[in-house]
This record gives sequence, structure tokens and C-alpha cells, in this order.
Amino acid sequence: MPADPVETAAERLYGLPLEDFVAERGAAAKALRKDGDKEAAAAVAKLPKPTQVAWVANQLGREGAGGLLAAGRALRDAQLGGGGREALREATTAQRAAVDALLKRAQELRPLSRDLADRLRALLMAVAGDDAVREAFEAGRLVDEPSGGGAWPSGGFVAPASPPASREGREVGGGRKAPAEREPAAARRKREAREAKAAERARKEAERRREEAERRKLERRLATAREEADAAKQRLDMARDAYERATHEVARIEEQLT
Repeated sequence: MPADPVETAAERLYGLPLEDFVAERGAAAKALRKDGDKEAAAAVAKLPKPTQVAWVANQLGREGAGGLLAAGRALRDAQLGGGGREALREATTAQRAAVDALLKRAQELRPLSRDLADRLRALLMAVAGDDAVREAFEAGRLVDEPSGGGAWPSGGFVAPASPPASREGREVGGGRKAPAEREPAAARRKREAREAKAAERARKEAERRREEAERRKLERRLATAREEADAAKQRLDMARDAYERATHEVARIEEQLT
């Protein structure tokens, strides 16, 4: 089946540098109109430009974020009661570690202010709990993100990739619709294995950080205890000196009285 021109254009546009989006969107729509495909041209012209945060998230999703996706699945399973509190704690820790790693990578892609970084964090956290956001993130088609204060945009996150007829599937003989393309089983198993390994790495990294934080906490307590012990020893030495002086004074006075 011929490639959907809107899908093809959207796939390319949302992977371009953000500054090039508007100009390239216009050029793509113009080329489709020139070819006589007015419907596709109109659909491409309406593709929304992503916000800065959505654009960065799209690039992260396109690079592959198996650790976040796997951690999100583990968190959803734990929230549904699988594994108990320990599983929920581990999944939450792994998700936070995966988000932190992606935020670090995001600053390399496009420096973000603290406000934008917080909004990106909220968007990445939403990947775990919202199917539409997760699918758009994986496809690199996000167009919006939570606004300040955590409010969600009214227009949704996902860029419409193609006209309704194309999204629902084109008619084939007998009125049946062509089945959606499915990921090959072997490729899916490899992807899931990669994501599982990434999630395990994220879990181990989170555990390592937790242990390091606990160790630093104990080291601070040890240093404080040592300082208190030294101060107590100094007070004890001073008390002993005072006791010896007082004892000598008692002996001297008793000797004088006799």
C-alpha cells in the first residue's frame, strides 16, 4: 500500500529542529498541493508545532527510552496490586531514576529553564500512566505538555498524523479495512528484552543512589557522634582535674586543722 503522505510528512517534521518546523511544514503542504493532493496538503498544514518541552520529549522518545517505558509498565503493574508495597517502591524509584537520566539528556539536546525542566519532568512522569501520552512519546508526536501548576492542555498531546480516512484504515476489497501493521514477534521480544535490561539498570542505579545516600547519612551521624564524644571527653578531663584540685585542697585544709 502506498505510504500515507500525511504520515510521512509528520514523521519527518516532528524529528526536525524546532526552528525549522514551520518553514518545512509549509514547504511540505505546498508540495502536496502541487501534486494535486489537496486533502493531504490541508492536513499537513494543520499539523501543530510542538512546544519546546514537547519537542525535547519527542527527541527523547525517538532516541529510545526503554528504561522509562519499562519502569512505567512495572509501576502500573505494581499499582494494580502486583508484588505489594516493595514492588511499588522499587518501581517508583526506578521510574524516578529513568526520568532523571532523560532530564540530563534533555539538557544536552536543548538547554531548558527550571520551569521548562519541571514541565518536562511532569510530562515524562505522565508517560507511565496515560496510554495516549505514552504512544505519542514513543512515536515522537507530542505537541503539548502540562502548563505551570500541572494543568493539562485542553487540546490533547498528540499531533493528528493523517486525515480520518487514513487513520482508520483504507478500504480494501469487499469493504474490509486493511489490518494495522503489527510489530514482528521477534522484534517485539528484542525490544522488550532491551527495555527490561534498561529497567533493571535503572533499578540498580536507583538502589545504588539510595545506598550512597544512606551511607552519607550514616557518615554524617558518625562525624557528629565523634565530635560529641570528643567534647564529652574534654569535659570529663576537666572534671577530673577539678576533682583532683578539690581533693588536694581538702587534704591541705585537714592537715592545717590538725
